[in-house]
Amino acid sequence: MNPTKLKHVVAVDRSGSFTAASKAIHITQSALTKSVAEIEAEAGFALFERHAKGVYATAQGRAFIDRAARIVADLEQLSADTKSGRQLSGSRLRVGVCPPSLVSLLNMALPKILSQFPELRIEQTAGWIEQSIQHLKNRDIDLLVGPAPAIRQQNQFTVHTLEPFGICFFVRKGHPLCDKPRPKIADLNRYPMALADKSVATPELMQELFGQPEIPASQQLHIIGHFASACKIVQASDTIGTVSASYRKNMQFLENFTILKVATAPIPLAIAYHSKWLPSPPMIALVDILESEPHWADTARK
Repeated sequence: MNPTKLKHVVAVDRSGSFTAASKAIHITQSALTKSVAEIEAEAGFALFERHAKGVYATAQGRAFIDRAARIVADLEQLSADTKSGRQLSGSRLRVGVCPPSLVSLLNMALPKILSQFPELRIEQTAGWIEQSIQHLKNRDIDLLVGPAPAIRQQNQFTVHTLEPFGICFFVRKGHPLCDKPRPKIADLNRYPMALADKSVATPELMQELFGQPEIPASQQLHIIGHFASACKIVQASDTIGTVSASYRKNMQFLENFTILKVATAPIPLAIAYHSKWLPSPPMIALVDILESEPHWADTARK
């Protein structure tokens, strides 16, 4: 697809109308309309819904435009890097983390990477596991950190094993389970649960919790990727939340919540990159750092 026409599509989406977009990128409205129409013909579906007050991305168009925007940004960055003489392979590091609640995994590693590569530009994103895997396949990110079982199912990735991520369960102060010094797994099953992502619900963890490798249909389960939102739900109800085991030492967290003394197997983690492309020096360095040191052991106290 023509990069200039992709840029035109992105401009229309950002401006909300063909008129505003044509002024923003300094081309005629007829030329802009033609570019978008040709891209829609090539894609095989409409990118925008036309209305009197402007345009809105269609459901299919939204995913297409979002990826087009990343491609346009990459091309613009490539041009800027070339003009400035930067080493293209190591000028940027894009890291995806899933589930979103585990972004703190890189709190200690990223500053070390910047000390090794002072001119590096880091882009850290977070998303659901299916979305993050697709981003790595599309080369929208360079590295993916997340639950090992889901990542290892992709045979096109080079995968490095990381130290497992310990989790524990927490509840609001005054929750009925607070009266039990050592609640059993069966006690937890009587209450709603909140997980950061379905990828955290590994067969091993589900077997421990429910005696079967999948989430029972009768279990009320919330999937909340934003940790602060999960905390609010736990604080306002009898929902049981999950958090890094390191939060047992977080005194600020313990002022509002009680961590249950229930032991479960840790979540296996991995970091991966696409096998088709040679990893850049910053990518190799980050993999080495995360493999050699358990950086999430103290992140909750930061």
